[in-house]
Amino acid sequence: MTAEMVVPAWMHTQISAEQYGSWTEEQCAGIEMVDGLVVVSPSASKRHNRPARILANALDTAAGPDWNADTDFDVRLQDVPLTNRRPDVTVYRAETIDLAPTGLS
Repeated sequence: MTAEMVVPAWMHTQISAEQYGSWTEEQCAGIEMVDGLVVVSPSASKRHNRPARILANALDTAAGPDWNADTDFDVRLQDVPLTNRRPDVTVYRAETIDLAPTGLS
């Protein structure tokens, strides 16, 4: 006997930015939104994370005090349809460090 994975119905339903904004950080962990649909993102391997961290550290050093580079950052690209991605490295203005780009605190 083989076990079949049953995909929850909500994974086939478009999620609005308002709905996503009401979710907890725990609910948003490990997922991305693409055209309003949930995409489960597996955890990256150490072999993948190490070069991303090295790149982020190099960018952070080169950018100076006005910019930051980070490897743990969600980026909302658009609200309709909702697209929220987690790139390997994100560079952003240092003055925006306390802003939550995904609507989460």
